[in-house]
Amino acid sequence: MLSSVSLIRRFGGEREANSKTAFKAARYTSLPSTAALSNSEFKRRHCEGMKIAGGPRLHHECGTKVTFDEYQDLSEEALENALSAAYKHVYGNAHVMENERSASLEAQLRDGRIEVQEFVRGLAKSDFYKKNFYDQCSPERTIELDFKHILGRTPHDQCEIAKYIEIQASKGHNAVIDSMLDSAEYSEIFGRHTVPYMRSWLSQAGSAQSAFNRTAAISLGYAYSDKAIGMHSKLSQSLKTGQADSIVFPHGAKLSFRGMNLILKSETPPAWMRKSATVITIAGLIEVSRIALTVAFSALSS
Repeated sequence: MLSSVSLIRRFGGEREANSKTAFKAARYTSLPSTAALSNSEFKRRHCEGMKIAGGPRLHHECGTKVTFDEYQDLSEEALENALSAAYKHVYGNAHVMENERSASLEAQLRDGRIEVQEFVRGLAKSDFYKKNFYDQCSPERTIELDFKHILGRTPHDQCEIAKYIEIQASKGHNAVIDSMLDSAEYSEIFGRHTVPYMRSWLSQAGSAQSAFNRTAAISLGYAYSDKAIGMHSKLSQSLKTGQADSIVFPHGAKLSFRGMNLILKSETPPAWMRKSATVITIAGLIEVSRIALTVAFSALSS
């Protein structure tokens, strides 16, 4: 039986499950203390005031968790790691040319004029994002990818998809991005300084087991980009029926080479391999016996 770790490794998901990239510029200061104009902003400030580190938890538990300060890395290395992780996650592992990078946003993040959350917002509203994940995709696929790139998870049900399709139809793509980034969920999980990451590889607060299967459906492998997977929804049928699809492993994910050994990830060799090994073993024994008899006969004859 496969462990959850071995399942994650088939998709390269352990790289994301074990990673959390954050950056806070030395010049960055909190926003002025003014009245919160929305429930999400009030919730965000409430959690920030308690100095609770970002991470998986249920929304209503914000005020009941143990509070502590989370160390924020201010180094140049942390900045470069945050930039790389943000491009990789928000752009769905797509290859980004130098001229497709957002130089203005990078400069603002470096100088402390914006935080990681606003950098992510800028990437998700960029021409590159709209060209690859909005203009050419079906509405369901666009929302599906927005969930992955912004909230780091798949939609829970068809109602979530319908909610954001309505926002998209009435107010446009940018309104969907703002709604997700300004949500209490984003604030509590990622905060202002953590780059979003795919949460569903491991158990997340309030999430069903189906989230893992659905994550596998839209993340075919570590080397795949969301542009290459297709323009149509991968979760449409699953969300409409309320059932999780079977996990389909990426091509070539079953076997891996370690040194001179061919090891099957499931730890159970296929029938053809077992039969071949048996034939080779028997043939080897016969050959060894023949050589031994030949040597013995030669010795007796002399």
